[in-house]
Amino acid sequence: MAGICSELHNRLRNVLLECEQFESDRNLKTIFTNESLRPWRSSLPQADSLNSRVDYLIAFLVNKRRSDTKENALVLFVRLLSELIDEADNRHQQLKHLAAKLEYNLENNSITNSTPDNRSPEDNPIPENHPIKNRPIKNRWAFLVGVNNYNDPNFGRLNFCVSDVLALKEKLEALNYTVVCLHDQLGHGNQRFPSRDNIEAELIRLCEMVEPNDLLLVHFACHGKLFNGKPLLIVNNTRSQTLEKTGLPLEEVKQHMRSSQARRLVLTLDACHMGVETGRDINDDPLFIHNAYDLAEGFALIAASTAQQKAQESKDKKFGVFTYYLLEALSGKADRGSKRFVTVDDIKTYVLDSLKRWSVENGGIIQEPTASIEGFGDIILVDYRNSQQ
Repeated sequence: MAGICSELHNRLRNVLLECEQFESDRNLKTIFTNESLRPWRSSLPQADSLNSRVDYLIAFLVNKRRSDTKENALVLFVRLLSELIDEADNRHQQLKHLAAKLEYNLENNSITNSTPDNRSPEDNPIPENHPIKNRPIKNRWAFLVGVNNYNDPNFGRLNFCVSDVLALKEKLEALNYTVVCLHDQLGHGNQRFPSRDNIEAELIRLCEMVEPNDLLLVHFACHGKLFNGKPLLIVNNTRSQTLEKTGLPLEEVKQHMRSSQARRLVLTLDACHMGVETGRDINDDPLFIHNAYDLAEGFALIAASTAQQKAQESKDKKFGVFTYYLLEALSGKADRGSKRFVTVDDIKTYVLDSLKRWSVENGGIIQEPTASIEGFGDIILVDYRNSQQ
């Protein structure tokens, strides 16, 4: 059968070994939800190690082609994987070049299989000094910002953003997160009072501390607004007259997160469409969350609502409704199948279902979370497997 030469096989293998998508069968399978790879999703081979998972996938896809376009499955996979990785990451360009080289060689029938059919992937072990960057999560960090009060009277006061982040802080610390929490119950002179400069400085400081195998969770509970096509977070000292200068661009938050060494990044936003008394956006900006979602490639992002909806606060629950159910989800209620850990997808599913029930109970108000988890598989946010819970 057609195969790939040793040099190209080894180059591809070494890059794939550094990709977090190969940490589990489940992570790998998420990539095959893409339309171009869906024909092979149900027959994807399972493996019990990173080494096996990479080798089995290469062997499984190298001879397969789509029946309609005749494109090679391995080329499609490598190309898609490169697109899921941020362009600033060296692996993006490496995979892009490898996809082109694979396509050329396979189409010209000029390469041979480097791994005989009767050879097990375990016969070709990973060198002990191979720089595999992704391992099980070492440390969990959280950066929380809650803003109820705004200097500019054009931005109405919110009721429960601070209680949201204080409750999240307590919950996450109990789950072994190290938490940095900024909110406006702190004094103006406190370095964690949520001014734009303080938020940026504290986020940069935290991003400089995290390590490659850590998880970084960032959560904002505040107003949000779209300005000149870009989503902005409204913080304590944001002024409507100088919005572009004093608002906090969501893109800057993402850039700071990406500048960290952490390879697992989760961003949650309880800031979106405005309600008359309890909503969390300013004016009629239906594109805020739409843009936040579209611009979140490479992130696991969960936002409080869709572009056409409002992020509600509940006077009965004394929380933002999204954050209330997020807290329940983190407490273990989102654990599907009693697996004793909670993932991003678990959170999304639990909060979505809970908000649907809440909307029926509250006169048909609709609020649905949106999420983007491309490029990261299904990140574990809470792990109870080694606890007594």
